[in-house]
Amino acid sequence: MVSRSVSPGGALLRASRMFSMPAPLPPPAAEAAQATFKSHSDTATSAYPTHQVITTLSHARKEGDWGLKRPLPLRSTTKSSTPMLRIKGIDTIEQITDYASGADHGLTLLKFQELGLPISTPSSFASSRRRTDAATRSVFEDDIDRTAIAAKDRAKLVDQRWRFSGPWLAGMTPGDFKKYLAERVRPRRAAFRMFLKAKIARDLNETARLKALDNAETEYDKVTVDSILEDDVTEYLRNVRNQNAVLYQLVGEFLDLAPLKQPTELTTEQMLHPPQHTYSTHDTNNPYAEHGPPKTHPSAGLSYIRTGAYMDNHPLYGPQKEHKPVEARVLRPRSQQSYSSAKLGVAGFVTETSEGDNAHNQKSGKSPLRHFDPDLKNGAKVYVQPETASVNSDGKLRIVLKDSVDAEAELVARELIGDGEGIFGQQRKEVEVVSQSTIRKSYSTKLSQGAQDYGLNSAN
Repeated sequence: MVSRSVSPGGALLRASRMFSMPAPLPPPAAEAAQATFKSHSDTATSAYPTHQVITTLSHARKEGDWGLKRPLPLRSTTKSSTPMLRIKGIDTIEQITDYASGADHGLTLLKFQELGLPISTPSSFASSRRRTDAATRSVFEDDIDRTAIAAKDRAKLVDQRWRFSGPWLAGMTPGDFKKYLAERVRPRRAAFRMFLKAKIARDLNETARLKALDNAETEYDKVTVDSILEDDVTEYLRNVRNQNAVLYQLVGEFLDLAPLKQPTELTTEQMLHPPQHTYSTHDTNNPYAEHGPPKTHPSAGLSYIRTGAYMDNHPLYGPQKEHKPVEARVLRPRSQQSYSSAKLGVAGFVTETSEGDNAHNQKSGKSPLRHFDPDLKNGAKVYVQPETASVNSDGKLRIVLKDSVDAEAELVARELIGDGEGIFGQQRKEVEVVSQSTIRKSYSTKLSQGAQDYGLNSAN
C-alpha cells in the first residue's frame, strides 16, 4: 500500500502544536512495577496525567466534533456530564480513534483550582509535618524560575535552576548509574580533558591578573588553552582527586548534573555501620537539591497564582480574615498504636495532618480523626484549612494543612452551603419556591396598577 504524499504545508501543520497532540508521558515508576501483579487495577487513577485531556463545546459535542480527524460516537460521548476525553491514539492501525474518559484528572484540576492555593517550592517532608519549615516561596519567583540560561552561566546560576540536562545522582539505582557511566560519561573523556584545560587556563590567568594587580601592573602574560599540556591535566587531576567537593563541582559543571545536598541526619544503617570514607559536596541553596528536581515545571500546570496573600470577600460579611476552609474526607483515622497521622482527602488529593500539639491531634471527644464509625452515612468529613502545596520530584502533589481551622471561618463556610445555623445564630430562612405563572400574574397586576396611577386606563 502506497502512502499518500503530504505537502510541505500539510507536514508543517501536522507537526505544529495547534494541530497535533503532545506525546504521552511515561507512567509512574510505581505503577509500572505493579503492572505485573494481580493487584494492579486498569481503572485506578494514576499519580499524574500521562495523556492530554481535551474537551469541546456543547453544540459541537452533539455532532461528535472534538476537533479530531473523525467524529466520535455520540452514544459514548454525549451521556457524560463531564465532556473530557483522554486521546490515546488519533489514528490507530484499525483506523479508529482510541480514547477514554479524562474526567478523573480534569475534575481534580478544577477542584484544586477552587482552593486558590499557590504552588510553593518543596521543603523537607519531616520539617513540613512538624510545622517548623513549611514551604512558602512561590515557584514563579525570578531567582528560582529561570530556563533561558546561556551555557557559560549554568554553573554560576545552579541555585536558580530547576532544569538540568544531567541526572540527579541520588535518585538513580545502581543499574541506572552504571548504564549512565557506560553510555554517557565514558565516551566523553576527551571532552572532559579539554574542559579541564580551559579550567586550568582560566585559573592561571586569574592568578596572573591578581599578581599583576598587586604589583600595580596592567599587563600580564595570558595563558591559552593550547599551551596547556596533557601532563598538566594529569597533574591537576592528581591534586583534586582527594578534594571531593572540588571534583564534584567540576564533574557537575561538565555534565550539568542536578545539585546534591548532604544528608543532615544519619540513617540507622549508617549509625550501626559507619562508612570508612566520607564524601562531601559544595553547599547549595537550590530548593530541589534534597529530593531532586521536578520532571516538568515545578507548578505542574496546576496553579499560576504567585501568592496566597489575598482576601476572600463574602457577599454578606465582607472581607474575611481567613480563606474559606474546605471539607475533607477522612480516609484513615489517626492510629494510636503506630502514632501515624490521619489520612485526609482534599480536592482529590491525599494529605496528612500535621504532627505536634494541635487541634487535629486532640485526645478529648469523639473526633472523626481518631475514631472510625462504619455506620456514618457517606463517611466522616472534617473542615480543614489548606496552607501550601508543592510538587515533589515524582510528580506528586503534597498539600500542607494548618494546625487548626478558625471557628468563625468554618461557620461562614457551612452557611454558604446551607449547613447549620448562621454565624450569629440566626435560623436559616427557607427559600419559597414561586412558579412562573404566579410571577407573571403579579407582574401584570403591577403594570395595570401603574397605568391607573398615571391616568392611562381606558375608563378614565
